[in-house]
Amino acid sequence: MLKFLKKVSQYATLVTGDFAKIFKDFSPPPLPQVVLQILERIAQPETTPAELAPLIEKDPALASRVLKLVNSAYFGLPRKVSRIREAVTLLGLKEIETLVLSYGVVKTLEDPEVEGFDLRVFWEDSLFRALFARETARHLDLDPEEAFAGALLEDVALPVLMTSWYEGYRKVYETWQDDRRRTLHEVEREMLSWDHAQAGAWVLRHWKLPDVLVCCVGLHTQSLAEVAEIGFLETPIGVVALAAKLPSVSGDLNPRKVLSEAPLLKLSPDTVKALAEKSLENFEEIAACLGLELHPPLQVVEALSAA
Repeated sequence: MLKFLKKVSQYATLVTGDFAKIFKDFSPPPLPQVVLQILERIAQPETTPAELAPLIEKDPALASRVLKLVNSAYFGLPRKVSRIREAVTLLGLKEIETLVLSYGVVKTLEDPEVEGFDLRVFWEDSLFRALFARETARHLDLDPEEAFAGALLEDVALPVLMTSWYEGYRKVYETWQDDRRRTLHEVEREMLSWDHAQAGAWVLRHWKLPDVLVCCVGLHTQSLAEVAEIGFLETPIGVVALAAKLPSVSGDLNPRKVLSEAPLLKLSPDTVKALAEKSLENFEEIAACLGLELHPPLQVVEALSAA
């Protein structure tokens, strides 16, 4: 484990590159203060879930999300929970950390209002990939919450770039919009020599998030073969890289990429389809817990089923 963490730390530094110079004129939007306080407290090894209750109660919207999650069909508790202290104890530190981070990011990212970019579709894709990553990690006996958070944040740089750095990014995005035969990261690497995965890793580093999430985001555009060469295949990083290959509801629904790479994680096409279907079960409910009104991406699962 120590060897893995050291390697993750090294790659977290590598994937963020020299963005402090590239983006010298702006910084990523800050996460809400209450979110930072809770994440800092969770990072302390002796913290218990009950100790987080007073912090969560400071933000009524966040407290509402916590109660909504613990009372959701996803957990299936036999009775309704109405107190934050009990809710956080039932959820546990990992679930609370994921929810608080997700809540903070959803609240922080602004709609760029750029032609061709739909923030609702962005969150539909991101949440579905996160739920798929969580189910896949469980299937592979890996950390499901790290996989969920990594997949949810994998494209976090896009709204940031198009809100705060659009003059530098406009030509890249418009070029990709005009020719969707290439992936966005291929166009970025050709025109900028870096891609939004690396920029996203820099954003997470700026937010002082764990190195494993930095690597999940920074490496999600890599093929699973490349992730395997690094030694991160059978980790949440590999799961997030696979989830990133799922089709987008806004583009080509051909599932070839995800189905062709899944065997590297010993996942058959039928298993991928089953995991995708399971990811839809609580999609709208989990979206509501994050303050999002989204439609489940049925067309993606239908495309997988038809393949």
